[in-house]
Amino acid sequence: MNGDQMGHASQKVAENVLLLAVARISMALALPTIGLLFWLYASWQTDQLQTIRENVASVQHSANGAADQASRLSERLTAVETKQVQDAASSEKFQSATLQRLDRVQDSLVGLSNAVSALTATLQTVIENNRNRVRQP
Repeated sequence: MNGDQMGHASQKVAENVLLLAVARISMALALPTIGLLFWLYASWQTDQLQTIRENVASVQHSANGAADQASRLSERLTAVETKQVQDAASSEKFQSATLQRLDRVQDSLVGLSNAVSALTATLQTVIENNRNRVRQP
């Protein structure tokens, strides 16, 4: 038993030495492992920030383009509105002039109608006078 106990004790010592070696190696590698993990995380985070910066730059570029287009569109809209107002005024002048001409034509037609009526009355009077002269002898 003595030999058995001694074998058992030497096995425990060997296990303790092995456990102690593993513990020391793990302690020695703990800081470099933490540093490596932190470096990997920082690198990943830097990549993510760079991606975000690129996306922000792209969005800013798109927003600037949209703002430029909006200002150009505003200028065009102002030009169209101005042209529309000018065309409306021109159309109103044309309509007014056309109505004035139509009024003059209507007045002329009334005048012609009155002249025709007067001429008709005159002719009827002349015809009646001629008839009366022919009957009187």
